[in-house]
Amino acid sequence: MANREKFIITDEMIRGAESYIPFVDKLTIVSETAEACLEPVDRETAGIATETQLPIPQLYKERSGAKQYFLMYYFLTRYLHLDIDSDAWNDEEYDYYASSHIFNQLERFKSHDTEIKNKVFDLLFDYKQLKSMLEVEIYNLKEAKNSALDRLQDSIALFSTPENVAKLNELMQKNLGELEAAQKKLAEKRGEAHTEEKQEEEKPTEEKPAEA
Repeated sequence: MANREKFIITDEMIRGAESYIPFVDKLTIVSETAEACLEPVDRETAGIATETQLPIPQLYKERSGAKQYFLMYYFLTRYLHLDIDSDAWNDEEYDYYASSHIFNQLERFKSHDTEIKNKVFDLLFDYKQLKSMLEVEIYNLKEAKNSALDRLQDSIALFSTPENVAKLNELMQKNLGELEAAQKKLAEKRGEAHTEEKQEEEKPTEEKPAEA
């Protein structure tokens, strides 16, 4: 990136830019991008790993910077019509265009002639609509993944696998066996204590010698 000249937006780019992306296309972009903007908070638990660990669904959070990363790509390719292959889009490419401050460049075009100025206003307004839709979709998706009811349903689904049911049953049987053994041992101790008390009660009482 150090050897590349700063990316400059020209009048010709503005005139040929897209000032409106169809609503259906926006929905497609948003639905395809929102999932990639989330990441798990805790480590994935696939099943009952130990006798004390039960399967739990994950919590999710928004990936820092992911939204800006994808929005930059769609702004360049869908609005400015730059030919950037999605496979070639990476952190270095993002930094190159972000360091060129393309949105500040667009703001400066607002002082140009009426045609350019109007195009920039329309373009930025539509881009803000796309950004807002993505933010709402990310929030809704995160809330859905982290909702108590959905997590409960996911937990039930995890518990319901044959392997987990078998392991849970094995754990319960083991605990029941240990409980029965403990109860039996307690009963034996109580019986021994009761026998000792009875024997103490049945012992003959020594008569004291009569006083002279």
